[in-house]
Amino acid sequence: MKKFMVGTLSAFFAMSLVACSNSASKEEDGYSIQKVKVKITDDSNLIGKIGIEDDKEKMVDVKPKALYYEFKMKQQGQHKFYQNDKDEIEAKIIPNEDLKKASINIVGVNVLNEGHDRFGKGMGIEEFDYMKKGKVDVHYDLGATVKNKEIPMAPSDQKLKELQKVARHGKLVITRNNKEIGRYDLETLESVKK
Repeated sequence: MKKFMVGTLSAFFAMSLVACSNSASKEEDGYSIQKVKVKITDDSNLIGKIGIEDDKEKMVDVKPKALYYEFKMKQQGQHKFYQNDKDEIEAKIIPNEDLKKASINIVGVNVLNEGHDRFGKGMGIEEFDYMKKGKVDVHYDLGATVKNKEIPMAPSDQKLKELQKVARHGKLVITRNNKEIGRYDLETLESVKK
């Protein structure tokens, strides 16, 4: 009977250790969000420019307006888990219903839905420093700042302010090699479940 109890206890402890190590390994390569900034911008240093052919078939740069998110983040685990993240992670915003409706009402399409072909999306990652802090930005184009034949004009600044008011009503999703590694509420900056 003692052997049975010792064997059972040993098996229980072994399973507990495996469960703890599995959950720890999932957490050690995650991120925490320290701060988020959201703005509507046409700053080409942040969102770039779009090359478009004009009426004379000459390439011209058009500045878009975009819904721009900047996330100050911190790596939670050991450096070895993040070595290739600059090339392998992606970030996107999944809107709540009111952000989705605002985008459709103001811009004419849910710009946060990657399935449309009307506007572009961009993302950038700043190198994480020795303190494991870095920056990830994501932007969604809302239209052009000048008339052209390819990209619709952006809505008025007044209308875009309405979109900015609800821009944090959603989730940030981070993937590594197409596998989700983090989901965060944009209002609380807390990690949330799928």
